[in-house]
Amino acid sequence: MREEELLDGAARVLAGDHSASMVQIAAGIGTSRATLSRRYATREALLKAVAVRAIHVVDGCLAPVDLDAAGADGAAFDAALEELVVALLPAAHLYGFTTRDATVLADPAFRAGVERQDRRALAFLALGQSLGRVRADLPPYWIWYSLWGLLDAAAEGVRDGHLAPRDIGRLVLTSFLGGARPPWPPPAPAPTA
Repeated sequence: MREEELLDGAARVLAGDHSASMVQIAAGIGTSRATLSRRYATREALLKAVAVRAIHVVDGCLAPVDLDAAGADGAAFDAALEELVVALLPAAHLYGFTTRDATVLADPAFRAGVERQDRRALAFLALGQSLGRVRADLPPYWIWYSLWGLLDAAAEGVRDGHLAPRDIGRLVLTSFLGGARPPWPPPAPAPTA
């Protein structure tokens, strides 16, 4: 089993049971405890490796947010936003687990990685607000957290067998855009006194 597959599998097991032991994680990914222990001597070492993998994967998913603000228009933003949402779908299990685990959250390198990713995403969403493509009456952090909430719900729905993996892209994108897009036509400005 390749390293990435092992870590992704471990993250899926841990997303379903945050307290899973090394034996349960190994069984959940189809390997033995001994094989898992040869690669990661402790559960903490495995958790930190999953966290590093999560940062790496989400960094790659964030590529669409690096639009040139000076040359970006509404169409370019819309395309980048859709690409971002679809790219993040497979990463939801990694991010969902790592952002809730106390061992991972205590790691300064992980926290720095998440903060760097947040800055990139928030700058992108602020650009969308300035272009009128994302609601300006909602804080960018709320929009970003809402997206991760939907991604986490989609991952849980698939894990629990209630949603088909092929459907979650459409479901997340429709739900997210329905809440993040400004109303059309825009509401009339409130009269001033």
